[in-house]
Amino acid sequence: MMITCKNKKSSFRLNILLIVILTFLIVAVFTPAFLFFKKKHVLVHTLEAKVEEVTGQMEGEYALLIKDLSFPHEEVAVNIHEKFAAASLIKVPILAAAMQAVREGKLSLQQMVVIQRDEVVGGSGVIKKRKFPVTLSFQELCEIMIMYSDNTAANKVIEMVGFEYINAFFNELQLKETVLQRKIMDFSQREQGVENYMSAYDIMLLLEKMYYGTLINQEASELMLSFLKKQQVNDRLPLYLPEDIVVAHKTGLERGVVHDAGIVFAPGGDYLICMLTKGVKEYTQAKKTIAEVSLLTYNLFQQYQ
Repeated sequence: MMITCKNKKSSFRLNILLIVILTFLIVAVFTPAFLFFKKKHVLVHTLEAKVEEVTGQMEGEYALLIKDLSFPHEEVAVNIHEKFAAASLIKVPILAAAMQAVREGKLSLQQMVVIQRDEVVGGSGVIKKRKFPVTLSFQELCEIMIMYSDNTAANKVIEMVGFEYINAFFNELQLKETVLQRKIMDFSQREQGVENYMSAYDIMLLLEKMYYGTLINQEASELMLSFLKKQQVNDRLPLYLPEDIVVAHKTGLERGVVHDAGIVFAPGGDYLICMLTKGVKEYTQAKKTIAEVSLLTYNLFQQYQ
């Protein structure tokens, strides 16, 4: 009987010891994660309050979406499903549709494209400065469309891929507020109420899929991101950020609207940020507001790394 009691006591002590060790391990493993999560939650609420201060004096309306890619459920969201005239931001989903056409064999990245002088449109771009006819690969055409926000390149891509195909692909991706109804710089159509639209939610859905390599596939996602990282119009999201910070983004500027949307690859964690505006009269002020919101976001993310 004594041996049995001793065995029971030893077994009880061993169980207590195991419980203590297990409790210690749980605390050691999950406490840092909990504290980090709590910090990120505080960051979002702090960011919301500070953004309201920055945007309080801005004219017109805006949509804003800031999303932490390390904790994707943590976000700042304002009017994210509201439709805005897309301006050149529509070039991002057009690019995605073009990559899908390549994947399906409808087009090839290596095929050569010839652009004649009478195909040139005004606004942003570099093709109009070249000697005609201009010959580019389809990949180069897509890259120029994003890198220099080239309107002539965008219209050529639209022509090659097709309105019906592009909009069908938007529906496939469940971009509910995104539609392409006219070519870029077609203001005669715009005056008749024919417009291209996007929402903050839709553009961020595209960027998030690119980031995780699931927009078309990994190869296409990486190629599209590489184009966005080469963006030459940097007077909004990247304006006040350190020069070594990589921002993969796309701007939009048209009468009454100023946009920028992208991914910031930062030491404190990568995040998505998008700000769309409409009813804008002072473009310089709208650009400055977007840049200030971007800097505010960056600084807060660095505090909670």
